[in-house]
Amino acid sequence: MNHDPQPSGRVAQALQIHRSIAACHAYLARNDDVHALTAALMLPCYRTEFDRLSLAMSSAEKTALMSLLPADEEPLTVSLPRA
Repeated sequence: MNHDPQPSGRVAQALQIHRSIAACHAYLARNDDVHALTAALMLPCYRTEFDRLSLAMSSAEKTALMSLLPADEEPLTVSLPRA
C-alpha cells in the first residue's frame, strides 16, 4: 500500500531535499570536477521532488519547513496549488 508520509515526515523529507539542492548548487559553483556534472543532472530531479512534496503539504507543514530553512540562502518557493 502506497501512502503519503506523516506530516512531520514530509517536512523532514523536504528539508533533506533542500539540503541536496544546496549541495548541487555548491558543486556547480565550483565547477571543477565530476561532481559538478552529477549535480547538474540531479538538480532538476531534486527540484521536482521538492515541488511535489510542497504541493502535498498543509500550510502548517509549509510554515514549519520555512522556519527550518536557513535565512541567508535564496529561498525555494513553496508553491500553493492554483485554483
